[in-house]
Amino acid sequence: MSNNNSGPSTLSRALGISLILTLGACSGSDAEGVGPDAGSSMGETGGAAAGGSVGLGGSGGSPSTGGVASTGGTTVTGGTAATGGRVSAGGASTGGSPSTGGIASTGGTASAGGNSAVGGTVNSGGATGGAKATGGRSSAGGTTTTGGSQPSGGTTSSGDSGATGGTTSTGGATGADGSTGTNAGCPGADATEFALVQAWLNNTTAVGALPNYAYSNIKKNFPAGAAFDRLACSIAMSCAEFAPMETDWLRKCEALVTSAIVAESSYNPNSVVTDSYASRALTGATANDPTVGLLQVRFSSTMHDYNYNGPMTKMAAIGCTWPPELQTQADTTNFWATAGGTTYLSFMQDVACNIASAAWYYFYNATGNGGSSAVWIANYCQGQGIAGTMVTGLLSHLEGGSYPRPADPNNPYPWGIECCSCGNPSGCTCTGCTGRFAAFMGIGTTSARPSPDPFLETLTPEPTKYCK
Repeated sequence: MSNNNSGPSTLSRALGISLILTLGACSGSDAEGVGPDAGSSMGETGGAAAGGSVGLGGSGGSPSTGGVASTGGTTVTGGTAATGGRVSAGGASTGGSPSTGGIASTGGTASAGGNSAVGGTVNSGGATGGAKATGGRSSAGGTTTTGGSQPSGGTTSSGDSGATGGTTSTGGATGADGSTGTNAGCPGADATEFALVQAWLNNTTAVGALPNYAYSNIKKNFPAGAAFDRLACSIAMSCAEFAPMETDWLRKCEALVTSAIVAESSYNPNSVVTDSYASRALTGATANDPTVGLLQVRFSSTMHDYNYNGPMTKMAAIGCTWPPELQTQADTTNFWATAGGTTYLSFMQDVACNIASAAWYYFYNATGNGGSSAVWIANYCQGQGIAGTMVTGLLSHLEGGSYPRPADPNNPYPWGIECCSCGNPSGCTCTGCTGRFAAFMGIGTTSARPSPDPFLETLTPEPTKYCK
């Protein structure tokens, strides 16, 4: 699901009626969520859930058609970019001391650096693919993210060996003792955080962690080595750049994004969902505007809004090469509504670009779209953001920036990402907060939401972080 926020110039997302058809119960079926990135006005809507449940997102009201989007390089749409706040990016440590005198030193073995070990056989059970959130002005249908415990394989994060023969070990910092440093697989991120994300992506034994089909897709689409490192690094670096400034939100961001990918694509980076909004009628044309990739972003919303409002230096630091021609592209409705399913499809499927743009969208809304009416990105960047919560950010992605107020913490989409290991309360009997986010953060496991609940924590606007 990706959001469609193009700003007040586009029709606000129409409200969608959530329809969740459950084909599977708690037993490992994961209904993929519908999570549109609600950009300035449109949110991606639900799609078929993988592994059992189907989240049928209503298309909501018809998006406005016709009308020419503002031209020129000016962003017509969009909420404001968030500012300020520091990213907890962790300092780099060099590993062990260099050895002297020709004797090989161990150089401080890096426990987490390099690729995490596959840690046992991945259980192939469960459906592969998961549901994708599809677009639409107002994504209807809550996403149901599931996540039962995985039966097999312990995690072994082997890391690089320390350097030998007198060289300084650069293979990553130790992940267990909280030390920081750099890692060749993700030099920009704190090595401890990078190693932790790697471990989450490999840990098939943690209760409430990723479902079996997600682990299967990770092994298929992101095999050990550079591909796996890029997935983990894209998550770690997106959070280093875009996590809110409040306490411990670097770690919370990593857990949220790792969990949300299950809801949106079940770790299938090539996921493309064409909903009714994706093929809407335009003036003299038909849209080709699907939701795409790991976090189901839409070209006319998430990518459009970042293009005209987001900080390109951060995108580059995360590892995304943003097409240079887009930065001088006139802001015309037909271009942004038709190029996403053709010319720029591979760009949106790129792991770093997809995760980074979606994380930006989640958090700029979480930190600025918490008022009684929508705050689009252009307004946010002008200092008009109103503090919100993580539920605010997720519903903005799911239903659009003009989601129904007040934000509903029990909506199946945020509930499934945070707490419900089988997806959401509509898809099964969910006993307690034991889902993916809760498992990664070591919270929950009771009959209620965590207290205090990270998803209901107030997050303040940071325009300097999210805006150009």
